[in-house]
Amino acid sequence: MTAPLPIVEELLDATDDAARARWILNAPLDVLLRDQMSIRAALQRAGFQPGLTCLATEIAALCGTRCDDGGHPITLRVSREYARLQLVEIARKRPN
Repeated sequence: MTAPLPIVEELLDATDDAARARWILNAPLDVLLRDQMSIRAALQRAGFQPGLTCLATEIAALCGTRCDDGGHPITLRVSREYARLQLVEIARKRPN
């Protein structure tokens, strides 16, 4: 097994859900796809369900079949946006 990329180490070092949410919102999509297993494991260890949901919707968008217009099915677009907005709200919170 190879060592995680420095950008993934930032997630592993996150100390709260707000930091995890900011990381997911800012991470390049190719990192989410390439390192999805280690990212998922880190989010599971932290018990960060909104992050797991967002990761799943991003992976589905990256890997799923698109519609004739090149877009994603409406159900995926809505799910992806809802997951993103949940993380935006969490990311705004400051540690106590």
